[in-house]
Amino acid sequence: MYGEKGESCRKFPKNRSNNGTKKPIREKEVKMDRNKILQTIRKNKAQAAPLPKTFSTPEEEPKKLLDRFKEILQQVGGECFDVKGAENLNLFVEEHFPGAKDFRKKETWEKYPPGCGKEELSQLGAVILEAQFGVAENGAVWMDESNFPNRLVPFIAEKLVVCLDSEQICGNMHTAYSRLGNRTNGFGVFVSGPSKTADIEQNLVLGAHGAKEYFVVLF
Repeated sequence: MYGEKGESCRKFPKNRSNNGTKKPIREKEVKMDRNKILQTIRKNKAQAAPLPKTFSTPEEEPKKLLDRFKEILQQVGGECFDVKGAENLNLFVEEHFPGAKDFRKKETWEKYPPGCGKEELSQLGAVILEAQFGVAENGAVWMDESNFPNRLVPFIAEKLVVCLDSEQICGNMHTAYSRLGNRTNGFGVFVSGPSKTADIEQNLVLGAHGAKEYFVVLF
């Protein structure tokens, strides 16, 4: 019959933890384990190895580099003009991009100084900059804060016009970074074509994060 046999419940130990009957880990033990781990890491430091030899890449002929730069630039959505000479540059830019803010000129820097706000910069519309050199393998150009007063300028403009010396084109990014060396400029950027982004449906959108139109004028 029910109630004839008694049963006693199992008693938990006095040092039980909130997660069961296991004895809780004390703070001292945690510190000891941490110290042991750190000591082990210090003892097992990897030996310093010499840097690998610098890999050299053969440079192509200037004519081939120029042709390749033009081809890749077109593939990434940019447009290239070759005015063949610095003496033709200014006239070409004035005729084809009237009203563009030319940051090659001192007065444009004075109108849009480094501390200029985003509201003013958003009114730029079309911008003209001069790049320091180009990269043939991806159609990119290198610019830094010596080419524009505010790092927003290359990205906030809807139309970006870049002037580039046709003799200042290297073959690939390896050569490009070697060319940069240990520069002290606070900000620099490689720009290749207009801003591009795409979603999972493969819809390509230009100008989502930067210029909608991108032109390189070679001189």
